[in-house]
Amino acid sequence: MKKLLTILCGIIIGLSLFVSTGNTAKAEVPDECGCIVSPVLGAEKNKIVANLLSSQEFKNVKHTLQSNRYTFRGAKNIEVVINHSKGEITMVAVPFYDQNGFLEMAVFFDGHYMGQAQM
Repeated sequence: MKKLLTILCGIIIGLSLFVSTGNTAKAEVPDECGCIVSPVLGAEKNKIVANLLSSQEFKNVKHTLQSNRYTFRGAKNIEVVINHSKGEITMVAVPFYDQNGFLEMAVFFDGHYMGQAQM
């Protein structure tokens, strides 16, 4: 009986090691340029996006792109990351569609327009 109880407890402990969820590692991994970046989510992302959308620089870029027949894809699709290897630069990519339906991102570093990137 004692051996059966030992085996049963061992099986329960062994299964709990493989079945439990555990914590996922959220490491910051260098991207293709060797930069350490981390995505911004939640309320912090919403604050950064709201500040960008209300800035005059974004309004000028949006007007220029729309006059060149680009369409704004919407605020919910905006991507925000922070570059830790270059002095905590906030990078924001705003999606626009060109007249052929291809996705292009208007890129802002710390609120300053840096150009477009095709996706």
